Amino acid sequence: MRVYEKGSPRVIPKIKAVALSIAASSAVFLAALMAGPLPQAVAQTPAAATSPYHTAPCKDVIGYTHPRTTCGYLDVKETPQGRDLSLAVAVISAVTPDANKEPVIFAHGGPGGAVVSAVRDFAQHPMNATRTVILFDQRGSGASLPLDCLRAPQEYLSSLAADLNAHDATAAQANIESQCHNQMINEGADLNGYGTTQTVGDMEVLREALGIDSWNVMGVSYGTTVALDYVRRHPERTRALVLDSVYPPSYASGGDSVARNFVRALEQLYADCRRDHACRHAYPGLETSYLATLIALGREPLEIPVDDRSLVPTGVYYLNPQDLTLIVHQMLYQKETISLVPKVIDLAARGNGQALSGLLAALGPRVQGIDLAARLSVECRERWLVPGRTLHNMSRLERFLRRSLTFFDTEDFLCPEWAPEFTDASFNEPVSSPVPAIFYSGANDPITPPENTLASFRRFPAGQYVHVLHTGHGVDRSQACVRGLTASFLDNPRELVADECVADVDPIPFVTDVALSRGVLPFAGGVLQMQSPFFMVTLGVGLLVTLGAFVWTITGLLRRERGRLPTATAVGAAALSTLCGSVLIVFFAVLTLAVADAGAGLTPAMLALGLPTENGWLLVLPWVALGLFGVGLIALGLTLMRGGVNTNINRPLVALTVGCALLLGTSWMMGFYASVA
Repeated sequence: MRVYEKGSPRVIPKIKAVALSIAASSAVFLAALMAGPLPQAVAQTPAAATSPYHTAPCKDVIGYTHPRTTCGYLDVKETPQGRDLSLAVAVISAVTPDANKEPVIFAHGGPGGAVVSAVRDFAQHPMNATRTVILFDQRGSGASLPLDCLRAPQEYLSSLAADLNAHDATAAQANIESQCHNQMINEGADLNGYGTTQTVGDMEVLREALGIDSWNVMGVSYGTTVALDYVRRHPERTRALVLDSVYPPSYASGGDSVARNFVRALEQLYADCRRDHACRHAYPGLETSYLATLIALGREPLEIPVDDRSLVPTGVYYLNPQDLTLIVHQMLYQKETISLVPKVIDLAARGNGQALSGLLAALGPRVQGIDLAARLSVECRERWLVPGRTLHNMSRLERFLRRSLTFFDTEDFLCPEWAPEFTDASFNEPVSSPVPAIFYSGANDPITPPENTLASFRRFPAGQYVHVLHTGHGVDRSQACVRGLTASFLDNPRELVADECVADVDPIPFVTDVALSRGVLPFAGGVLQMQSPFFMVTLGVGLLVTLGAFVWTITGLLRRERGRLPTATAVGAAALSTLCGSVLIVFFAVLTLAVADAGAGLTPAMLALGLPTENGWLLVLPWVALGLFGVGLIALGLTLMRGGVNTNINRPLVALTVGCALLLGTSWMMGFYASVA
């Protein structure tokens, strides 16, 4: 058995994670161009009317184009008597194609997650330098068709936003999922067609359709279940495995195990915070504060305003113990958001719902990103009857937090009818294989504990194990160092990878001080990430009008009107409006630099709450501009009363005032004037 180790423990320290889309997450952004030809590393099969794979414009499949990517759909049957399905596929050709290097197929997590929309991320992975990367969304997930129960994610988020106790929250979620189940059945769906066995079969159909003899299989979270079952069934087609945050087929899922794993990750968080000087002094009683806050929220929920009505139609999110538990649990997935957890607990403890508004806007899409029907279809058929689902030796803390983890309770109500044909018991047997594999685990992972990964690794004689400190779930995509290890391993899967970079990973950079603002996240996402055309256009027009009016106003001031100098009120109005516009232009310019710097730094999730404290002075500028605008508006009114609007000085003054008004209005709508104290 090959072990990659440094020192005596078979563990390698490491870190990091993906940024919030703020998704949170924080940071994955843009590229463009037209999709190219099918990658050279993937042999294109002769055109045939019976081919199950057909190409389609990437813009239709994943929403954008990429210069090295072709997209399409793999046509499969749900079951012999079920519906026709089309699975979304994206094939990313290598930067420097090498026909001798087998491609990599990636299996996403969930069940019910998605991956094809992440083409830009994978196109930057070191393994894509010389290897084709193939992404596909599994049945009932992501961009695959048909799209079932489209309203379910929004309905579930709305139920979270309501102030429901644990029992009612479970009942509401079960009702949403039950309606989805009935809708799918009424539309002819066969829910026995969703599972790991079917996904492995789809991979084989895709491999043959693309003309690939063998490939490397990479999976994260539930995707490791797919990868392990694939190598068990098709070892001759598997060159090597990359298994990240392992969720083995033999593992019993459910709320009890989630509670245990969550407590383990929380204890790791508390220990990391105690080792950090700033965190230890800023949050000396973090564990006690968290538990006390859960109890307080059980008595009275915290009202959090939500500006995005597409997320919460009522505009108010009632934060209760289940919500805070779910938020903290989800934030422990990634290093960037782990860094923010103590601050979020502190804000909730202080009852500052205004400051948490941006965090909900960042995390809301995550809740909507998992297909509930696909998740239940797979979990009910494959895990629900696995022994060990119920734990009887839970600690007091585990039992306390278990009451708030209601997301996983509906399986016990719905699984008996969801997919009555439980999978063959052999599926849940541990997987062993001589195929070379590398296994990654994260010390702070709240959902797939490192012991899962280690136990699976021990069944692979040609396996390597890398344990990564200071990171959560999904190790490879969280840290450049580990992505480099993956690429090196795939080049020589039977040689030990070098670990020097892993040992140099920094601890979690806990956020202890933030200049709170509700406007930073809308600005970062809406303007800088071009997610809100309305904000972009309004801000752009305001800047253009203001700059143009500057020149026009100065020209008007320098002219003599009928041989006379402009009046004092005109000069005053011009000065005040010019100062207002200048302050706002400086504000948005420096804000852009501050947001870009924070987004590229160690704690991009901070943007969900505000700015680093050293940039806090920026948040005063909109108020300064508002004051200048108010006084300038009075001066403009007096000027217009004396000469009307059609004069050399008054017309540019009106234009300058309009430009400032547009910039101020945009600042207001983004939330820079909203209270967060």
